[in-house]
Amino acid sequence: MEERGGSLGTNDDLPHSFWRQVYTFRPREQAIHSTFRLEIFTDAILAIAATVLVLSLNATNETPHHDLIHQFNAQRATLVSVLLGFLWITGNWVLSHRSLRQLRGADHYMTLFVVAGALNITLIPFATSMLAHGYGHRDFWVGVEAVSVVILIGNILSAWSMRYAHRRGLMKETAVTSRRQVAMVIWYSVLALAVIAVAIARFAPWVALSFIVVIRISAVLPLSSDRRGLPGDVT
Repeated sequence: MEERGGSLGTNDDLPHSFWRQVYTFRPREQAIHSTFRLEIFTDAILAIAATVLVLSLNATNETPHHDLIHQFNAQRATLVSVLLGFLWITGNWVLSHRSLRQLRGADHYMTLFVVAGALNITLIPFATSMLAHGYGHRDFWVGVEAVSVVILIGNILSAWSMRYAHRRGLMKETAVTSRRQVAMVIWYSVLALAVIAVAIARFAPWVALSFIVVIRISAVLPLSSDRRGLPGDVT
């Protein structure tokens, strides 16, 4: 009876042991690897997204009285959307490198955060295309809302991933808590602006669009984490 009971106990533990041998769901049990390949992957996605932006531009057949100025005027909305899209992609590039260079490594879940952020980046050309097509029409707010949603998702993923990195101990510098608090205040402020932009896009599209532009301009500004001598500085 004891052997049978012991055998039953062993059999009950088999499924649990089998799944633990196949998967590692607990973050503390996951290996930490270099972020080098993640940086390459992110750079490639950003480069492709920037290229797709330019593909929306096209030249019409040259006809009398249709000089270069007429070509620009005919695609004014598309040109502006490409410039805005490039600004947003540049902001994503700065944020991704700023985040990755502060990591001592990445585990499986951190890798998924980076991949999810890259997926979100691929939606920027589509959102800016909607923005250009809606310009001058009553449904212009749809493009503004699309851009606002994409930027909002990107900022949520960024804040969520860095919060995870701090809690997991993946940061190169964990002793300075004041800088982390300042960074979180900035992230939450940006998130608040993005949420407001999504909420008011239907009623005040130009105001919402201005919020998104401000968000991305703030992303390319040099922060204290870019100062020499901090983790990630190669000089």
